[in-house]
Amino acid sequence: MTFTPLKSEQLAGFADRLGAFAQEAGHELLLDYAGRLGDLDAAERDRLSTDLMACFAADGSNEAFALLYELNQEGILRLVYHHLRRSFFAVDAHDVMQEVFFNIYRYPAKFDSTKAAAFRNWAHSIVRNTALKYARRAQRNHVVSLTGGEDRDGSRLPSLEPEDEQGRSPLEDAQLHEENRELTSAWLLYLHFYQEAYRCLTPREKRALYLVEVDGMAYKDAAAKLDVRVENLKMRIFRARRKIFTIMKRRFGAGQDVATREIARNRNLVAASSRVPQPSREARR
Repeated sequence: MTFTPLKSEQLAGFADRLGAFAQEAGHELLLDYAGRLGDLDAAERDRLSTDLMACFAADGSNEAFALLYELNQEGILRLVYHHLRRSFFAVDAHDVMQEVFFNIYRYPAKFDSTKAAAFRNWAHSIVRNTALKYARRAQRNHVVSLTGGEDRDGSRLPSLEPEDEQGRSPLEDAQLHEENRELTSAWLLYLHFYQEAYRCLTPREKRALYLVEVDGMAYKDAAAKLDVRVENLKMRIFRARRKIFTIMKRRFGAGQDVATREIARNRNLVAASSRVPQPSREARR
């Protein structure tokens, strides 16, 4: 997998977003890369993706993951096509790519950023395994269609239609349903905590954050609308995001402590019930 240079019309906007993120995170190397994004060599391009993944693994930054996705989606899609060429049955490469990024999003704790090319090598392994899984599923679900014919006794043989290659087994349907339900519950809880944290911001912080994250305005345009300097706007947004992150982290931590205490309490109840002496057979009679 290789880094795909962004298109000229995307380069400036991506560099601005990368620079703003690097400044908020205090990441000097990413800030340097943002200033010369179009002139990075191969090793620096690998380091850029690895550092963005490291930032996401450290604090779960959605902006870091969004930048990582935009930077690598074309390269990963080409790699998916390369692996699927070995499959005789049709597989949607975009479905494979989406699951690759979903696995990257779900398992950041398994990422090791000690080497510059860590993300490229890690993503390559995920692409290979995911493409192989899809290819095997397509082969397993495929049935050759028989267009009739006659048996030895002259009776007409029934035609067999090919199975749905995208079909899932009942177990896979149940697992998918359970995962979707858990994901929906987690997302609603996340939105609830975010809303509570957002209410704690000052009116100026809310306005700045709304213009940039909801309306999607560039920092320069948002600063002009608020009649402040770009540097002041970036600092205001940085403080707002940090405040939201701190509040949400405290709320999630409190929820985890409650869950841990509840699990421990249930275990103690089970252990205590197991120690209660059972009546003898004669007593039961």
